[in-house]
Amino acid sequence: MVGLIEEIQRDALNEAMPVDALLRRVKLAAAKLKLPALESWVESELNGYNGALPEYRKVHGQVSAWNPYNGWIPVHIGDPRLSDMVSEARIAQSIATIRDLAEKHQGGLLHLPIPDGQVALLNEMMNFQTARMVIQIGRGSIIGILNSVRNQVLDWAIEMEKQGVIGDGMSFNDREKEQARTVMNKFEIGSIGTFAGNMGSDNSSGDISVSAQTSSQILEVVRKVRQAVVQLEQDGADVPRLTRAMDQIEQETAKPAPDGGRLKGLLADAREALVGAAGSLTAEGAMALIMAAIKLFGSP
Repeated sequence: MVGLIEEIQRDALNEAMPVDALLRRVKLAAAKLKLPALESWVESELNGYNGALPEYRKVHGQVSAWNPYNGWIPVHIGDPRLSDMVSEARIAQSIATIRDLAEKHQGGLLHLPIPDGQVALLNEMMNFQTARMVIQIGRGSIIGILNSVRNQVLDWAIEMEKQGVIGDGMSFNDREKEQARTVMNKFEIGSIGTFAGNMGSDNSSGDISVSAQTSSQILEVVRKVRQAVVQLEQDGADVPRLTRAMDQIEQETAKPAPDGGRLKGLLADAREALVGAAGSLTAEGAMALIMAAIKLFGSP
């Protein structure tokens, strides 16, 4: 009798097999082998992500603005760091939704709306006005997500077979279950960088390393938020608290080895300082940029 692992391998190689159907087989195998990390990843893929995303679900596209006379026109952001942050599309939808998008859009570009608050802040920063902005991505980016999931499933199933985890029909013996758990301790699938700890300006953790690029991106967010401080104060933000947080962020990033945990906490403080201005498009845009910076450290 063909084992479940071999069936998964066969389905992963079959391009006609929808990825969501393939994942349901993996979910069954994960449950029978008692692999909670694998089961959690499959659940996120089947139902959509609520928190941090794997890297393969982050794609870059062209930021475009709606012009009533010329239609969609490219937005050129001079600062490469800001451009990189704004043009990143985070695809959190279920794998079935992604498959549906790929099937329905055989040509042309997909438009992923940018939140109104972020649009308002970009309008203010770049001295032009548009009510709508999108990130335009090609169909290939969506296909890439589907292929990444399919390839990871195939790699996992191959590794299981190498370690003698095959199954008898839908069942696995105790040795196979133990071996599967051993493999999962070394095998990463759908990996998401996360941070376990309490957020807050006093938080400190050496578990989060901060690269020069990350520091640079955070400082760019601070610079953009500072440009909007006057409007944020008028909208009800706690500007003294916001300013303190931004000052401390700049001080921390200037250190030879910035503390990632502290930076993440300070960014959270800056976000909290904007709560009083909730509903303001400028504040919503500032919050979106700060959240993007927080996500540089993993799950917010």
